[in-house]
Amino acid sequence: MGKITCLEEGFAEVQTLVSCCPKLENFALKKLQKLVKELELKVKICKEWEELKIKEHELKEKIELKKEILDLKVHKELEEIKCKKEAYEAHLHEELEEFKEKAELIGHAINPIEKIKCGFQEFKIHFEEKKEYYEKLAECHKPKFLIFSDCDSRVDPCKILNLELGEAIVVRNVGCLVAAYGQEGTCPSAHAAIEYAVKELQVEHILVIGHTKCDAIQSLMKAHHEEKSHFSEHFSNWLKIGEHTCKQVKEVHSSKSFEEQCTVCEKECVNLSMHNLLTYPFVKEAVAAKKISIHAGYYDMHNCAFDRWSLDFNYTESEKFH
Repeated sequence: MGKITCLEEGFAEVQTLVSCCPKLENFALKKLQKLVKELELKVKICKEWEELKIKEHELKEKIELKKEILDLKVHKELEEIKCKKEAYEAHLHEELEEFKEKAELIGHAINPIEKIKCGFQEFKIHFEEKKEYYEKLAECHKPKFLIFSDCDSRVDPCKILNLELGEAIVVRNVGCLVAAYGQEGTCPSAHAAIEYAVKELQVEHILVIGHTKCDAIQSLMKAHHEEKSHFSEHFSNWLKIGEHTCKQVKEVHSSKSFEEQCTVCEKECVNLSMHNLLTYPFVKEAVAAKKISIHAGYYDMHNCAFDRWSLDFNYTESEKFH
C-alpha cells in the first residue's frame, strides 16, 4: 500500500503543478516519468529480494539434505572400516594361531616326547567329541578297506583319504610292494595281513596306493641305470619284487627322462601289486565271488591330486580327484 500511496501523492503533486501553471506540463511529465522509474526500480528490488529469500530457503534445504547424505555416507564408511577392522583382527588372530602351531612344531622337533604328549592330548579331545563312536569301535572291528601304502612319512593313506580309526587295515612297506603268493620268505607279514583282512575281517575293498617321488622306486630305477645303491642287501632283495617291472619300463620308455620313467614305474609297480594280490587263492576266490574289489591309487604330493583305477582299466584312463 505504501508504494501505491507514494505514487498517488506524486500524481497529485503533478496535477497541482499543471493546474496552477499549464506551462509546467513538460516538467510535470518528466517528474511523473521519474516517479514511474523509481517505482519500477523499487518493485524490481522487492521482487529480487523475494527471489533471494526463496533461494536462501532452497539453499538451506539443500544444505540440510547434503548434510544428511554426508552423515549417512560417513556412517556407512565407519561401518565398513569397523567390518574391515574386525576382519583384519580375525585374520591376525588366525595368523597368530598358525604361528603358535608352527612354534609348537619347532619345539616338538626339539622335544619329541612333548610332541607325543601333545599329540595324544589333541586326540583325546577328538575322542571325547566322538566318544560314542569310539566306544562302539572298541567292541567291534569291521573295517571296509585293506590298504597297501608306502612307508614314506609324507604319504599317510588315512590322512590323504580322511579315514577315521576303524575304517581301514593299513599295511605300509618300502615301495608299496605286494609279493606274489609264497614269495615273501619265512616271515610273510603281508601274507598274514591279507589273510586276516580277507578271511577274518571280510573287508570289501583292497586299495594299493603309490605316490610321486617314491625313494624306493627311484632306487630301483637307479640300479637299472647302473648306479650303485647305498642300501643293504635286505633292502635290495625286497625291491626285487618290482625288478622285472622296472626293466620293462626302462625298455618301453627308453626315450623318456629318468624322472618320467620313475613316474611310470611308480604306477606300474602299483599294477604289479594289484595282480600279485590275485595270486592269493582266498583273494582270487573273493574277487570272483564279487565279495572284494581291488583298486589302485596314485597320490601326487606336489599338486595334491589323487588318481584311481582298477583291474578293469589302465591308469592312463584313471579317475582323477583334484
